[in-house]
Amino acid sequence: MEGSESQRDIREIKKALLKASFEGNVIALADLLEKHPLLLDMPITFSCETPLHIAITGGHDEFAKVILSKKPGLASEFDSEGSSPLQLACASKNIEMVKLLLTAAPDICLHKDGYGLPPLHLAVMKGNRVDILKELLQCMPQAIDIVLDGGETILHLCVNHNRLEELELLLQWLDDHHHEVSINSADDRRHTVLHLAVAKKQIQIIKLLLAHGVEVNALNQNGLTALDILTQSTVRDLRDMDMLEVLEGAGGLRARGGNVNNITNDARHLVVEVKDNPLGINQNIRRRRSKTGRGGEPASGKYEKDLKQKLNVMMVVASLIAGIGFQAALNPPSGLIKKPSEEGKQHTVKDAFAPSSSTIDTTDNYYYSLYMFSNAIGVLGSLLVILLVMGGLPFNGPRFVWFMKILMCGSITAMGLTYQAAIFSYSDSDDQASPPVFQMWLGLVQGVVLLHVTRFILLFLEKKGGNKRIFLWFWCPIAFTVWVFLFIYGGD
Repeated sequence: MEGSESQRDIREIKKALLKASFEGNVIALADLLEKHPLLLDMPITFSCETPLHIAITGGHDEFAKVILSKKPGLASEFDSEGSSPLQLACASKNIEMVKLLLTAAPDICLHKDGYGLPPLHLAVMKGNRVDILKELLQCMPQAIDIVLDGGETILHLCVNHNRLEELELLLQWLDDHHHEVSINSADDRRHTVLHLAVAKKQIQIIKLLLAHGVEVNALNQNGLTALDILTQSTVRDLRDMDMLEVLEGAGGLRARGGNVNNITNDARHLVVEVKDNPLGINQNIRRRRSKTGRGGEPASGKYEKDLKQKLNVMMVVASLIAGIGFQAALNPPSGLIKKPSEEGKQHTVKDAFAPSSSTIDTTDNYYYSLYMFSNAIGVLGSLLVILLVMGGLPFNGPRFVWFMKILMCGSITAMGLTYQAAIFSYSDSDDQASPPVFQMWLGLVQGVVLLHVTRFILLFLEKKGGNKRIFLWFWCPIAFTVWVFLFIYGGD
C-alpha cells in the first residue's frame, strides 16, 4: 500500500515538473527542487526527455539556465531520438542557449543524433544560422571533419541544401585552418562539391567554389568531370549557358577516358540525391558547344537536332501565315469595302484607295485600317522568320530561338486581329468595341505575356542572386492590376 502511494507521489511530482518545464515556470521549479533535490536525475517522459530538452524546445531560456546551474550534466543527456540539448538549441536557432550549452559540455559537438547529424551539420541543414556555426567552430573545430553516411562532408551538405552563406563561411574557415576535409573532398562515389553543384545547377555556389580554388576537372568514380555532368544532363534550363561559360572560363574540360555510357545515369543520380530542386524548368534550352581549341570533346549533337526541329516547326507556321496573309491582302472581305451604288461589283484593294471610294463610311475605314495593318504585321513577321531561317546565318543560341518565338507570337496575334476586323466588318452596328469573346482572347494573350515577363525576371534575379520573394510580393499585385486593366480596356 505504501509502495503504491509512493509511486503515485512520484508520478505527481514528475507531472508537476513536466508542467513547469512546458510553461518555463522558474518559481515552480525552485519549489520542486527544494522538496525533491534529486528530481532532475529522473526522465519525466517516455521519450527520455529531460526538463532541459523540454525547456529548450519551448524557448524557456531562464528555466534552462536554472536547470544547468543545478545539474550541468543534463547538457550531455540524449532523448530517445539521440538528440542532445545542443542539437535542439541549434535547430531552434537559440544562439544564447548554444553558448551556454557549449560551456557546460563542449564535447557534445562531436555527437551525432539519430539521423546521423552532429550539431554543426544540423545547423547547416537548417540554414540561416551563421552565428551558431561560428560558435560551434570556435568551440570544437574538429566537428568540421566529421563525415556523414555515404562519405558526404559538411560542404556536400551545404550544396545539397543550397546554403550559400554557410558554405562561404566554411570555405573561409578551411582556407585559414588546416583540416582533413577540404574543398576537393569527395564522397563514396568520388563526387566533389563541384559535381554536386553542377548537377543542382547552383550557379552562385559554382562561382564561389571556383573562387576558392576547387579542382574544376576532378573525376568521379565514372571518370567524369563537372563539365561532363553539365553537358549530358537530361534537364535543361536557362542556367546551363552560364554554367558552361563559367566552367570553361576556369579551364573546365570534358573527360577523355571517361565512361561516356554512364554520364547520363551519373547526372541523374546526382539530381535524385538532391531532394530540394528549385526551379525545375524543363526547357530544351541549348548549350553552347565545347570548343575543340580547349582540348575538350565536341558536345552531343542533341542540340543541333532539337534546334532543327524547332526551326522546322517555325518554318511551317510562318509559311502558312504568310500564305494566308497574302491571300487576305489581295482579296479583302466584301464587308470592308462598301459602295452602296455598286453592290454587285467586285472590288479590289486598288478600288479601295481610289478617289471614288469615298463612300466608305467611318466604321468601314476603322475596320479596314485594322485589317490591313494587322495583316501586314503578320505577313512581314512571318517573312522575316523565313528569311532568318533560310539565310544561313550562324544563329544557334537560345536568344535566337527566343527572338524567333517572339516574332511568331506577334504574327499569330496580328492574324487574330485581322480575323477580328474581318468579322466585325459585317456588323451593321456602329459600336467599334470588341465583343466579350475577343476580349477574353486578348486577355489570355496578355496574361501569357505577363507570365513570360515574370519568368524571365525571376531567372535574371536568380542569376544575379536577387531576392525573388520580395520581387514577387511587389510584382504580382502590379502585374495583376495591369492585366485587369488591359483585359477591360485593351480590346476597346
